[in-house]
Amino acid sequence: MSALQDDFLAQAEWAADTSPLYERLCRIVADDPELLDLAATVPDDRAQANVFLAAVHRLVRSSVDHPLAEYYPSVTDDPRTPDDALAEALRSFCETYAEDLRPLLSTRRTQTNAVRRSAVLYQAFAHVATRTDRPLALVEIGPSAGLNLAWDRFRYEYETDADGRDATEDDDDFADTVETVGPADAPVTIRSRVRDGQPPLPEEPPAVHSRAGIDLNPLDVTDGADVEWLHALTWPEHHDRRALLSDAIDVARRDPPRLIEGDVLDELPAVLDEIPDDVPVVVYSTLVLYQVPEAVQTALRNLIADAATGPPVHWLTGSHGFDDPSDGLELHWHRGVDGDLVTDPLATFQHHGEWIDWHGGE
Repeated sequence: MSALQDDFLAQAEWAADTSPLYERLCRIVADDPELLDLAATVPDDRAQANVFLAAVHRLVRSSVDHPLAEYYPSVTDDPRTPDDALAEALRSFCETYAEDLRPLLSTRRTQTNAVRRSAVLYQAFAHVATRTDRPLALVEIGPSAGLNLAWDRFRYEYETDADGRDATEDDDDFADTVETVGPADAPVTIRSRVRDGQPPLPEEPPAVHSRAGIDLNPLDVTDGADVEWLHALTWPEHHDRRALLSDAIDVARRDPPRLIEGDVLDELPAVLDEIPDDVPVVVYSTLVLYQVPEAVQTALRNLIADAATGPPVHWLTGSHGFDDPSDGLELHWHRGVDGDLVTDPLATFQHHGEWIDWHGGE
């Protein structure tokens, strides 16, 4: 079995719980040499299955007249359930629109569009802020269009267990409450569930000194093609994520984030150097390092470890922590202590931010 087949089968597992269409499409591609050949147009240093699915979705969303569109909940109110005809519809679509697909496959990337991940960032930044007592300088690695750089401009509603029990318990008498934090007049409201633990939830977000993002290919919220790509990356069944994405794009358009194009190893030192020594820095990423070669990850860790020996530098990393996608992602907190980079698990969260298990750090 090829690495590309493995990629599609792994993506099928990730999609199984929330996107029956993508689960089935991935298994169809994994079993079809011609579709795999087309998908191989995506450079192998990228998430090939994700880019392929998004490229097809991008064209489906562009009002093309093809039977494949009948399966997409993002373009029809009465979508067909994935059935035996889906495979032939996908093959026909890819043959018909191959020349339109190839430029997307060869140039586009999987880029963050999960705005609900800001729900765990709010808690993580609050955790760091209580240990610094100063406004934070934020630097996001792989911010895409920088939507999660505006995390403090969103309102949050956290569903929590009212009496402190584990929110994963199956109990008809289970008592929930909703804790609301963030700007009362925010145009974006993010809803998430704290299943376990007691994260810091200050009524007002921690103060921000500055914010910047570093990305190999930053997306522009004022560019229609870039915005449409963000929507194409959102899975077809995820209507709430698509609506949240639109609202967050509107926020970013009113005050576009500072995004720096380039390699993080090249650009991060200069970004850190421009931040005053007495300002605590938080470098963070929610889910990007899995796309980075191991050697680059090691170099990045060394770079941040060196930086953490001077001014206060914190590093938050989201990563695949488990074999089962339903178990979520891990958020780790790294910071310098006596010249060493110390790491603690801070939270586990559903990869689109729907739930959070808070572990906290010392």
